[in-house]
Amino acid sequence: MNKYTFSTQGGKAYYCNSIPAFIKDNSESIIGQLVRHSFEVNKEQTDAWDNQITELQNKLEESGMEGDVIFEYDIVRLGKRIDVILLIRHMVFSLEFKNGKNAYVAQDAQQAEDYALDIKNFHKESEDLYVCPILIATDAPKYKKEQLIDCYPDKQIFLQRENIDTFTPKVAQIVDKYGEDKEIDFEKWFNSPYHPTPTIIAAAVEAYASHDISQIAQSEAGQANIDRCEKKIDEIVQYARNNRKKCICFVTGVPGAGKTLVGLDVVAKNLNKGVDNLSVYLSGNGPLVEVLREALKLSVKEKLKKKSDEEKRETEAAINALIQSSYAFKKDNARGNNTTPEHIMIFDEAQRVWSKEKMENKHKKDDTLSVSEPSLLLRIMDRHDDWAVMICLVGLGQDIYDGEVGINEWFKCGINEYNNWEMYYSPDIFDQIEDKEIDKTMIEECSRCHESKELHLKTSIRSFRADKQSTFVDSILDNRPYDAENVYREIAEKYPVYITRDIEVAKRWAKKQVRGSQRCGVLACSSAQRLRPEGIFVPKVIDVKNWFLAPSTDLRSSNMMEIVASEFKVQGLEIDWAVVCWDADLRRKSESEWDFYNFRGSKWVHRNQTIQQRYLVNSYRVLLTRARQGMIIFVPKGVDPEEDPTRDESIYDEIYKYLLSCGIKEL
Repeated sequence: MNKYTFSTQGGKAYYCNSIPAFIKDNSESIIGQLVRHSFEVNKEQTDAWDNQITELQNKLEESGMEGDVIFEYDIVRLGKRIDVILLIRHMVFSLEFKNGKNAYVAQDAQQAEDYALDIKNFHKESEDLYVCPILIATDAPKYKKEQLIDCYPDKQIFLQRENIDTFTPKVAQIVDKYGEDKEIDFEKWFNSPYHPTPTIIAAAVEAYASHDISQIAQSEAGQANIDRCEKKIDEIVQYARNNRKKCICFVTGVPGAGKTLVGLDVVAKNLNKGVDNLSVYLSGNGPLVEVLREALKLSVKEKLKKKSDEEKRETEAAINALIQSSYAFKKDNARGNNTTPEHIMIFDEAQRVWSKEKMENKHKKDDTLSVSEPSLLLRIMDRHDDWAVMICLVGLGQDIYDGEVGINEWFKCGINEYNNWEMYYSPDIFDQIEDKEIDKTMIEECSRCHESKELHLKTSIRSFRADKQSTFVDSILDNRPYDAENVYREIAEKYPVYITRDIEVAKRWAKKQVRGSQRCGVLACSSAQRLRPEGIFVPKVIDVKNWFLAPSTDLRSSNMMEIVASEFKVQGLEIDWAVVCWDADLRRKSESEWDFYNFRGSKWVHRNQTIQQRYLVNSYRVLLTRARQGMIIFVPKGVDPEEDPTRDESIYDEIYKYLLSCGIKEL
C-alpha cells in the first residue's frame, strides 16, 4: 500500500506525499483534497493554498531536496494545525505561511515557534529529532538581522524568518549542519501518539505548585467535606495502582459544592508522583476549559517574569496539557490502540455526555465515533494494560443540550460492556439526578458497583449559602412558591436576592456590592431575544476568559456589565454578584405551571417537546445558580401588545407577580 494514502492518516492531515511526487502532483487535485478534509473553506483560504502549493513545488524542485511533505498537520490534542511540515534528512521543518505579508510580525513569529515547541513537547517521535520552525512571510524583504543557525539543548532550532525566495536556501543550510543520512519512518512519525515530555511535566508541576483558581473554582462547601471526598478518591487511585485495577468514580454535589476544585486538586496531587501517574482534566464545556487555563496562567504570571521566553511557553503548554477539551481527547484517541499517557482522567460535567445517535450525527464521516460518549471514553482508558482511573464530576439538573444521555449510560456501559471496571458512587446520586430513568436495580445488583457516601459533596454550616440557594432556585423552578418563600427568609440576610423592572437599577445594585477582586455580571438565557429594546443583547460568541478574569477597567470584563453571558458561557463557572435577566421565553401558563417558548423570525413559538421544555428550565437553573454572594432578577415591564405583541406587558407582569410570590423583595 502506498504509504501516503489517506487510509494510514487517521485524519491527522489534509494531504501528504513524498517531495518528488508532490512536485509532480496536480495543484488542483491537491487543493481538492485539502478542501475535502476542511470544515470551513472560503476563497481566501483556497487562494492561499494555491499560492503555497505552486511556490512550494517550484522552490522544492529547484532545491533538489528529497523527503516528505505534509499539509495541515493536526496536533490533535492541542487543537492546532500546522500549515506545512517537511521531513528531510531525519529532521522536521515546521513552516508557518503568511501569504502576501510583507513584514515579519512578532505575533506570527511566536505562532511559528509555538508549533515547533508543541512538536518537541508532545509528539513522541520528534522528541529526539531536530525541529526547526520557519516563519515564511511570502512578500517580505530578506530579514535584516543576523539569524543564528543554532539550537536549544532539546534540539529545537532557533526560529528562522524567511520569504518565499530565501526559505529553501535556509533549509539547505540547516540540513547541511544538522541533517543525517537516514530516513524517518514516515508512518510511525505521522501517527505518533500524544506524549508530554519530562520537561513539560516539570513545568506543569511548577505551575500547579502556585496554582490559584479560587477566583473560578471557589467552593461554598466546607473544606472538611472536600477533604473527605479527595481522600476517598486518593484511596481508589492507590487501590487501582497497587492492584492493577480499573476504576470509575462519580463525584456529585449541588452547584457550588466544589466538584471542579476536587477535579483540579486530583490533577495537582498526582503530578508529583511521576510520569506513570499523569492525569488530565477534560471538559466538553469550551468556556470552562478556556477560563481555567487562563486562570492558571495568570496565577503564575509573576513567577514567570524572570524566566526565558522558552520557559514561559513551556509553562503555557504544560497548563494546556493539564486541562483539555474532551472533543480533542476523543478525536486523538478514537482510532488505533495507543494508550494515553495519562492513567487518570477527570471528566467534568459527566452528565452532559452524548448518546450514540448524537455522536453519529456529529461525526458522520467517522465510524470509530459511532458509540455513546461513555462507551468511547471507557474504551480509550481500558487500553491500559495495568491500571486506570476515571473520575466523573456530575452536575445535577443542568442538562441544557440536545442529545445528552446522563449518568445511566455510564453505569450501563461499565456494567454491560466493561466487566473489568469497578464503579464507586454515592447513594445520593439516585435522589438528586435529573435523569429519573437511572436503573437503580441494575447498579445495586452489580457486585462491581460500590457505595461511597464521601463522593457526594454534602454542604455544611460553612456552605449554608450554596445549599439553601440551590433549594431556593429549585423551589422557584418547580412551581413551589410557598417553599421558595420559606427558604428566602432563611437566606436573605446572607444571600440577598432582589427583583426589579429597571435594568439600570439592577446594574447599579450589583456594581455597588462588588468589593476588592469580586466580580459582577449580566446573565440572560440564549433564547431571550426580546430583551434587546432594554439594551440587552445575548451574543453567541464572547471573549469568555476576559469576561471572567480581566480587571474591572477592561471593557471585556464582566464587571463593566456591557457584555451579556448566556447559560452556555457560564455553566460550570461562577461570579460573585449576578444580574439575571428574565424574558418571555419562560413564562407563566397558570398559577402553578410554566409555559415554554422560542423566538423565531418575528414571533414567539411554543416549545412542544418535553425535553426542550426541560432544557429551558435548566438554562434558567444554570443562570440562577451562578452567583456566589447574591443576585438581582430583572423582569422588563413590556409594552402594550398593540405596540409590540412580542413584548406583551401582561406576560412580564405574570412572571413578576410569580417571583414576588416566591418571597423575593422588590428593589
